[in-house]
Amino acid sequence: MLTGRRVADPLDWLDLPGGYRLAVVDGGAGLAATPMVHRDGWRRALPGDGAAEALLEMLAAQRGSNIFGRFAVRSWTSRPARTERAIGVDQTNESVIVGDTAVVKWATHLQEGPHPAPRRITVLREAGFTGMPAPWGMVTWQPARGDETVVAYVDEYLPGAVDGWTWAVEAMTAAALHHDPEAIIPTAQALGTLIADLHAALSATASTAAAADADRWHRTALESLDTACATGDSACGAVLRARRAEVASEFGVLRTLAGTTVLDGHGDLHVGQVLRSGDRFSVTDFDGNPVLTAAERVKPIPAVVDVAGMAQSLSHVAIVARRYTDLDPAVLHAVEGKARRTFLDTYATRLRGLGHSALFDPRPLRALRLIQVMREMIYAAEHLPRWMYVPDAALPALLDEEETP
Repeated sequence: MLTGRRVADPLDWLDLPGGYRLAVVDGGAGLAATPMVHRDGWRRALPGDGAAEALLEMLAAQRGSNIFGRFAVRSWTSRPARTERAIGVDQTNESVIVGDTAVVKWATHLQEGPHPAPRRITVLREAGFTGMPAPWGMVTWQPARGDETVVAYVDEYLPGAVDGWTWAVEAMTAAALHHDPEAIIPTAQALGTLIADLHAALSATASTAAAADADRWHRTALESLDTACATGDSACGAVLRARRAEVASEFGVLRTLAGTTVLDGHGDLHVGQVLRSGDRFSVTDFDGNPVLTAAERVKPIPAVVDVAGMAQSLSHVAIVARRYTDLDPAVLHAVEGKARRTFLDTYATRLRGLGHSALFDPRPLRALRLIQVMREMIYAAEHLPRWMYVPDAALPALLDEEETP
């Protein structure tokens, strides 16, 4: 916590310049990366104490990768920065802006390794992908028993950036208020182009799915269906239980995906993972799908998994927009449909133009969108009950949707 300066004894630490450390501690609720400063003894470093500046100084002094005990430091910058300010704590990171040029993210909850981000970010950077905040550096830690995981990450600061639960809701609301579905087209085109470019950059990781992969995807989908059906008294839970056989049948397509192309995709893609800063859109958060095990998060996936997650999140954006603004349902439905179709068409056209059309098999798109809704149901039931209104509206709409890919 930001308010606490006393920390548990470190399990391990990386010395940083100027009397700072990046420590791995066990806070009782799991392992965490904790910046520390030496001031009459070691204590937790708060934003403004200089630990983030010290990490940037270390990155600027080296290039490439270096090993320090069980820590690995990867640097892609030669730029230090000064002056820290906090931008809060999310579920996995405490972020500190340094010099209005970089963001240092301390991992407040260490994800069990193997962690997917190091490989994916490295591949994207080497491919010249510019649709993400430019990576400055990364620190990983190898536990005595286990796989490498990320303890700190530094990337470019994007002034005024907001995620898609803000910019996409605003864009869809504005189009609906003006009774102008066409107004959403430029935003949806930018999104489709961004994700096509992402997958083209990740094509270096492409391989072929085995029959065992297809069987695993199908089995996991049915397990998620069972879990979602047991989410209680929600409206979407009642719909899912009543139409369980129909949904289970939709998942049959997953068993046909042996031989399809897979790659190291994003794995947890939705509008909330895309930042907008001015006219620039950037993909963030390559930690993988949080509902999967560590071993599952690093496995390659069909590109359509990412596409389905993004497409379905556009439907969820419309539901959020209607909840907070009095909008004509018919007009909003038209805006949502235009956004989703434009995103999908732009994505496929861009990917084809880049010479990577083989990456995208749209056949399981509907099944994967259903899986995304079920995950929203499970998340709402377990962590955020007030979010249940989204799958309550999304599930019946998707089941009754007549559009095909």
